[in-house]
Amino acid sequence: MNRPVLIVGPGLNRNGIGGVTIHVQRLMDFLSLNNFQYRFVDYKETQLFPLLFCINKFQIIHFHVSNPIYLFLLVLYAKIIQKYVVFTLHGNYGRFGWAKNLLTTLTVRLANIPIVINKQSFESCKVINKNTQFIPAFIPPQKEELLQPEIIRLVTKWHQEGKRIVSTNASTVSFDKDGNEIYGIDFLVQYFNNDRNNILLISDPSGNYKKRYLDLRCDSVFFIDYPHPYFELLKHVDCFVRNTATDGDAISVKEALYLGLHTMCSDVVDRPYGTKLFKYCDRDSFGICFQNASSVTNSIENGAEKVLQLYRNIK
Repeated sequence: MNRPVLIVGPGLNRNGIGGVTIHVQRLMDFLSLNNFQYRFVDYKETQLFPLLFCINKFQIIHFHVSNPIYLFLLVLYAKIIQKYVVFTLHGNYGRFGWAKNLLTTLTVRLANIPIVINKQSFESCKVINKNTQFIPAFIPPQKEELLQPEIIRLVTKWHQEGKRIVSTNASTVSFDKDGNEIYGIDFLVQYFNNDRNNILLISDPSGNYKKRYLDLRCDSVFFIDYPHPYFELLKHVDCFVRNTATDGDAISVKEALYLGLHTMCSDVVDRPYGTKLFKYCDRDSFGICFQNASSVTNSIENGAEKVLQLYRNIK
């Protein structure tokens, strides 16, 4: 029997819908379906000493911690007490300022197996730690979820009116180290403002973007400002766009490709085959990309299968 794994990450109950929380939840669902033993602890709602006590009880720890300072300290502690440490770098390697980048580099060096989620990060991290694994973040939903009826009625109405629905998503309003708006929503709102043929449908579960646009009077831009299953929403739209200033291996990109949607992304990191690329917040390149919209056929691998195999190979 394989040894159980302690998974340390953010939980959906407290932290809401986001790329990391969805990845962790789907990974756990996959492990449960495959009868693999694990325990989960939400590091954001667990105080430090109970968390350290929990780490003491397991031999294999898999960290999904986005804060590079806290991640380094937890990995350092786990290594000092001789635990087998796996961590997933949810984001592009080198995306922080010099101090946090240094801590990320030290964490990569310390871990038994660092997991990175795009090729660009893999090329950098494999030099630091030869055991680095490249495992894309996408895990398809393991359980069927229901999209709220009012959303279905809304998108059905738009389609009946002959509108093309373009969807994007953002966990909350945030900016990178250079002050760029990470999700590029401001640019997209300006681009689709008063567009008579298209609807920009923004998945905004935190509600923070809608608050940013309280004075917006526009029938072509709509916010869904409460939690909803984004994968199910994508089944009802025509195009997906991710206009990010920085990125990792965005789950929503893989979901859109998985569903055969025309998928448009900024070219700030390596993107999966089938993605149409444009320059971040560049009106001309985005316009060309959008006008050439077409469906795609693509094979997207399930990252959970590789993670499970990795766990089983740990001796």
